[in-house]
Amino acid sequence: MALLLGAGVAVAQEHIEFKWYGLYSVVEYSYAVNVNEQYGNVSFSEMTGIVGFQIRKETAVGFGVTYMKEPTDGYTQLPIYIELRSHYTRSRLTPFTQVQLGYSFPVGLSNGGDEQVSINKGGTFFGLAGGARFAITSKFGVSVHAGYQMVLLNDVEFIHEGLLAERKPVLFHVLRGGVGINF
Repeated sequence: MALLLGAGVAVAQEHIEFKWYGLYSVVEYSYAVNVNEQYGNVSFSEMTGIVGFQIRKETAVGFGVTYMKEPTDGYTQLPIYIELRSHYTRSRLTPFTQVQLGYSFPVGLSNGGDEQVSINKGGTFFGLAGGARFAITSKFGVSVHAGYQMVLLNDVEFIHEGLLAERKPVLFHVLRGGVGINF
């Protein structure tokens, strides 16, 4: 990442504008932490892939998938969503925002034996983020972002000492930050 930014600074005098019309793709890594204390200290490593269409210089609509990996696998899930992305300047370094709305599918089951969590039914996914993209060339850039995600899981089972202790919906309020590659 430092090498890419260093190369970008070396040619900073040259005006490069990232492609502004047509297909775009973004691959991101994020680290995310649930701030809803009701469900304990839950964190996620997230890998995201987004493919979309840049309608005009400032506006894009895309389709995204995020793999949210939780260390015990109990809350591991796969949100699939529609994204609206906006860029605010026509310069090499531009701020952006993104809004995402979709559905989160369960993909994990904790491997705790007598103590486990499993998602039986996913639910609503909403994301809001902001960041900055730096264009290295007109078709390749790097970005950093920070944001919020709300994930409502409709049916989660909590197993305690091998017995079903509780079954209820779970609402996560997640703060995240990460880096991306734009092409």
